[in-house]
Amino acid sequence: MKQQHFREQTVGIPHWALLLFVAVYDEWLLHFFTMQGASFWRFVCITLFALSAGFLFAFAASFGRTVTVRRVIAIVISSVCGVACLTEYFVQDFFKMFMSPRSIFSGAGGVVGEYSGTIVSILLGGLWRILLVAAPIVFFCIFNRGRKERPVNKLRRRLALGVFCVVAFLLAHIFALTVSPDKNRYTNEYDFDGAVRGFGLGAALRLDFGHLLFPGDGEFDDVDTEPKDEPPQEPEPIVYGDNVMNLDFEALAAATSDEKLAAMHRYVASLTPSKQNEYTGLFKGKNLIFITAEAFSAEVIDPQMTPTLYRLANKGIKFTDYYQPAWGGSTSTGEYSNVMGLVPTAGVSSMKQTIGHNLYLTMGNQLKRLGYFSVAYHDHTYSYYGRDKTHKNLGYADYIGMGNGMEAGVKPTWPESDLEMMRFTAPQYIGKQPFSVYYMTVSGHCGYNTGGNYMAAKNFDAYKDSNHCDLVKGYLAANLELEYAMRDLVTALETAGIADNTVIVLATDHYPYGLDKKETYSGGVDGLSDLYGYAADDVFKRDHSALIIWSGCIEDKNIVVDTPTYSLDIVPTLSNLFGVEYDSRLLVGRDVFSEQMPLALWGNYCWRTDKGTYNASKGTFTPNEGVTVPEDYVKTVSATVRNKIKYSDFVLKNDYFKTLFGANPTQ
Repeated sequence: MKQQHFREQTVGIPHWALLLFVAVYDEWLLHFFTMQGASFWRFVCITLFALSAGFLFAFAASFGRTVTVRRVIAIVISSVCGVACLTEYFVQDFFKMFMSPRSIFSGAGGVVGEYSGTIVSILLGGLWRILLVAAPIVFFCIFNRGRKERPVNKLRRRLALGVFCVVAFLLAHIFALTVSPDKNRYTNEYDFDGAVRGFGLGAALRLDFGHLLFPGDGEFDDVDTEPKDEPPQEPEPIVYGDNVMNLDFEALAAATSDEKLAAMHRYVASLTPSKQNEYTGLFKGKNLIFITAEAFSAEVIDPQMTPTLYRLANKGIKFTDYYQPAWGGSTSTGEYSNVMGLVPTAGVSSMKQTIGHNLYLTMGNQLKRLGYFSVAYHDHTYSYYGRDKTHKNLGYADYIGMGNGMEAGVKPTWPESDLEMMRFTAPQYIGKQPFSVYYMTVSGHCGYNTGGNYMAAKNFDAYKDSNHCDLVKGYLAANLELEYAMRDLVTALETAGIADNTVIVLATDHYPYGLDKKETYSGGVDGLSDLYGYAADDVFKRDHSALIIWSGCIEDKNIVVDTPTYSLDIVPTLSNLFGVEYDSRLLVGRDVFSEQMPLALWGNYCWRTDKGTYNASKGTFTPNEGVTVPEDYVKTVSATVRNKIKYSDFVLKNDYFKTLFGANPTQ
């Protein structure tokens, strides 16, 4: 009887089995939930890295002195893994991109406070996923209740767990460096979202922590030159000067003992500056109204429904191949790329990290140095994303949002009205020329159901008879408020007689990810495909958009830019058009009227030029029709992209412009 009783008490599940199972199970669930980019070698790498983590967790838990302690440790570790998995799922579901813990924590407070209703909806819609993640832990607790572990040699078990951990990691490491389609993401083209997709969440967290502790040696890839077309046969009749400042980067490199800073100086010195051109100074001395429009897209523009936006897009400088990469899925990252001309390498926290930095080359600071009247506006909570601490630093003497003045003219709806913001604020600066004004709008914010979005409900009747699904109708209706706002703004400028002396720039912050297929709060409707008219199955199709640069003085000039352009091109292009002194080598983008290679790059190392597109996640280059490129073209452009991203990261983390220009951006 005693022997039988002993056997009945030794059938419990060992702690290491739970940890191994959960480590792999959670990774598989995360990728099953997101259902993107599945391939055999990704599956192998994810599984091996997960097994390595599971063995490591089990090894750590084995040091518990009793069965109960080991089980408690296993339950705690498994719960943490489950929470991490679910957090990344819900972040990816909302923003369509995995985010590092730094980005999540940086924006978490504001998101939870401002969008609690949407978050509750997402959590309720994903309840079955929460139950799936929790199931192994619950089963382990119930099944092991009152049961003992089979007695084993503890030293031998720890040794086995340690050996298996190392073997699994080495195999995963070898596969990641050799046969994995994501091998570049494991080394010199790391980005957190791509690492999660290619190697799993655990491996991505390890890589992220490693990049935080060891950011690299500061050296840039050696690129002899950026690929260029053959020079024209006929010499240029006009010789233009370079867009450079009085900065000797070679001398700066020689003068510093900081090797990373020296490498930065040498890199900038190696770049070929853009030249001035026939459009240099076209807008010299004019007013500037710079707008980042929430979730705006090219599909909003329609000659009948949005005649003002149509006029501005087609009668100003017309861009036929424009992109706004989703730099981390948030408004703040898109806003950063628009106003800074740099890649937001720290995700959502990029803008916050600029607090106290010298943002010398933003249009706000460039025009402020020329004595422009300057102010920034936002029709939502003024402190959201820390804008109360960042936006004056962009070069605006004042910043007004809901909570510090905007509520005097804008009603507290969700989302608030861009039209009300324009009507309230335009009189504050129209009579103070020259002026430099910045707007961050909010009327186009998701979600787009009429029950929760005041703008969608307000303007829904205008689109009720369209052929789109209700979700897209709500999106277009919300953006109709931006049309009304721009109509009023242009009318106010024309009434004041300054439309020809004012430049309006309007760019989006990100593609309308609130339309992307999400079972959690859109009923599973693929609204993005409905809006676009095709499946947005890669970043080039998904992130196409529209850029508006308009002034009354160019309506009859028919200026067209048909090469690939993107958000980082805005600042250098405006710098050239306004004829300000700037150094083109210090900005990642290009003046679109210069002779420099057209290049739009993404934070995941994808890129597009006038020759074709490179999908870094697949390692494939697709040339444009009828185009043949040199053998080393992809290698050269990819190295150029890596350098630009590395440069952006250094500028952000080390306040590089303070090194060059001092602490005060207005001097």
